[in-house]
Amino acid sequence: MSNDLSVDTEHFKTQGLSLKQAALVAGFGLLIVSITAPFAQFYVFPSLLVPGDAAQTVLNLMDNRGLFLTGIIAYLLNYTFDIVVAWALYILLVPVNRSLSLLTFVFCLIYIAMALTALLNYIEVFSLLGSPEAMAALGSEYLNAQVYVNFNSYQYDWGFSLIIFGIVLLLRGYLIVLSRNIPSALGVLLVMAGVGYIAYVLGLYIIPNVNLGFLTATFAGEPIFMLWLIIRGWRIPENG
Repeated sequence: MSNDLSVDTEHFKTQGLSLKQAALVAGFGLLIVSITAPFAQFYVFPSLLVPGDAAQTVLNLMDNRGLFLTGIIAYLLNYTFDIVVAWALYILLVPVNRSLSLLTFVFCLIYIAMALTALLNYIEVFSLLGSPEAMAALGSEYLNAQVYVNFNSYQYDWGFSLIIFGIVLLLRGYLIVLSRNIPSALGVLLVMAGVGYIAYVLGLYIIPNVNLGFLTATFAGEPIFMLWLIIRGWRIPENG
């Protein structure tokens, strides 16, 4: 079994990314993700949404179609680089446990698929606002309501997908704890982040009146891991 693992590691070094390259690709991929997602999540869409006012939200969207489209593209870039990161980390963690690394990769693809499905809500809104036929068929009042519902649906759908992302972080963290080349403390931080995501999202559904904002402190493990990959990843030995 160990001989097979050695052969697989050599294959990655000679036919694909080396472990050092995988670490750096993952690190810089996470850097892009850490820019695109907050830009869309905390700047673009909050500036367009007027809570409780569908008509004003629609006016904001129509007056700022370029900004709206930029936010959608930012999310598309985010999920694209999520795939790149998942692939690079799969390669990086294969020497630790091939099967578990593959399982982590699969769970990450499930998360991305769910998130992209949620993003269709924004794309449908963009389509509705650019369609005179939709306005004529639905009428302004119903169109405003439809746009408002779809615009808000992304957050609910995407939020639920974060439970799967929490599982991804749990698995990644466990693999890192087992790794000889990455500090175990980083794995512990990712495990804590995974638990934080799962608890936070489930809490929103199960106990919506309880403030669970303190759980967001656990998310710090992700940027710390990203910085380690960028700064120290090039020093990972090639023997896995």
